[in-house]
Amino acid sequence: MNEFPGYDAIHEETMRLYCRSLPEDHRRRYAAVEALKIGYGGVAYGSRVLGMSRRTIYTGIRELEGMGDGDRDHPQRPSGEAKRVRRRGGGRRAMLDGEPQLAVTLHEVLEAHSAASPTDERVRWSDLKPMQLAQELVEQGVTICRNTAAAWLEQAGFRRRALRKELITGAVDPQQRDAQFRRIAALRRLARQRGMPVFSIDTKKKELLGTLHRRGQCYSSAAQAVYDHDFRHLA
Repeated sequence: MNEFPGYDAIHEETMRLYCRSLPEDHRRRYAAVEALKIGYGGVAYGSRVLGMSRRTIYTGIRELEGMGDGDRDHPQRPSGEAKRVRRRGGGRRAMLDGEPQLAVTLHEVLEAHSAASPTDERVRWSDLKPMQLAQELVEQGVTICRNTAAAWLEQAGFRRRALRKELITGAVDPQQRDAQFRRIAALRRLARQRGMPVFSIDTKKKELLGTLHRRGQCYSSAAQAVYDHDFRHLA
């Protein structure tokens, strides 16, 4: 059985936005619903897209399985109280709140590994991934896990983002586009009538540099827009 290939970038960003709007217990149960819906590979995919550990998603799955044990018309939150996210007595004080010097160290590391866009002051990106950030902090005498590093990156405004095809390259006349496709269809019919083969040829892709779309994601503080078509003259 093949692993789930994943949704498109826009759908994944919608998942992350919705997940961030939920309280903690609802987030892990939402991730659990998505994982169960996908089936094989769902937990790994949800962990990567939503930035949760697999253990958290498995906890959400167990909570979903136990929701029907009580009143099915009025299911309880995991805390047992309608207005409470966590069970009473749990949780530790955040490290950054208790150690001011740690926040300074984190800021210095991020500043050394981030850059800003010369055209948009909102956009900054970092070459650090959570594990790399954790390793950098270890060299500064701070030992944290990958999940904590990922949370600190998000608190600093850096999240995994893909380029968005939003910038318009120019006006497109729908009548001209329609005429192009009609011409292609007519040539195909003519070739078939003459017994000639019709080929659809896919050439090797060349990477064009510039404000153009590229696959992959990086940690940045804001979305970055690129042209909606990768025309060669824009490179």
